[in-house]
Amino acid sequence: MTDLKNLLDEAAGAEPGVTDADLSADLDRGRRALRRRRTIGIASGAVATALVIGVGWSVLPSGMATDGTPAPADRTTATPPPAATPSATHIAGGLPSDHRGLPPVPSTPVQLVTNTKPFPGVITCDLIPKGWAVELTVTAAQGGGWEQQVVYDPKLRNPKQYHDVTYTLTVRQVDLMDNGRGLTADKYTEPWTKLPKVRAGKNEAVISLGDKRNGLREVHVRQGKTTRLVAVSNQAYNLAWDEPTLLKFAGSCHYKK
Repeated sequence: MTDLKNLLDEAAGAEPGVTDADLSADLDRGRRALRRRRTIGIASGAVATALVIGVGWSVLPSGMATDGTPAPADRTTATPPPAATPSATHIAGGLPSDHRGLPPVPSTPVQLVTNTKPFPGVITCDLIPKGWAVELTVTAAQGGGWEQQVVYDPKLRNPKQYHDVTYTLTVRQVDLMDNGRGLTADKYTEPWTKLPKVRAGKNEAVISLGDKRNGLREVHVRQGKTTRLVAVSNQAYNLAWDEPTLLKFAGSCHYKK
């Protein structure tokens, strides 16, 4: 074995001498290699983290942040149009739309004349449109129910061809009720004492808003100092009345004694 080693050493020649400079260079190269491996490892980890975050954002619901709270609204999104509302043409009394036409409007108003035949029911009027008739309808339970009279022109031809209820004048009974804020009439939220008043004959009354030249209005006439009211609603275009004429008729209406 010793002879073989000697032969090999002779063939390879003498070992080169190693200086301190050689050892320092080797040490520097080893440190640089270690730093490169650490840098590559950190960069790889950052890339992997970025990929995970990107996937996380891609799978979150729209408008939701990573912490689960709603994200700010996208200002570029167009505001949806408002929902369509039913189209309706309203006339006196809040009537719904109707495609039929209106009754003929006379060139001169229908004259008020003395009523010689009491109205059916608990209310009558001392005046009546000339040539017009009255029909009683009961709007609540039979016997003691709230009543309503319909005043109409019996000579109006085929009234069904016209816009619904635009050719009638109605008279109905109403009571002032205390809703906790004072005596209040139906269709009003304010107490009677706070409503603007007009005169209808000898009694105080409240009339719906509108042009004084237009008698297509509703009037609540208080019967003296009682809680009883007579409500008169004019929807008859074929009367061609103004406000004073309507108030004159309403002021003539009262409860039978």
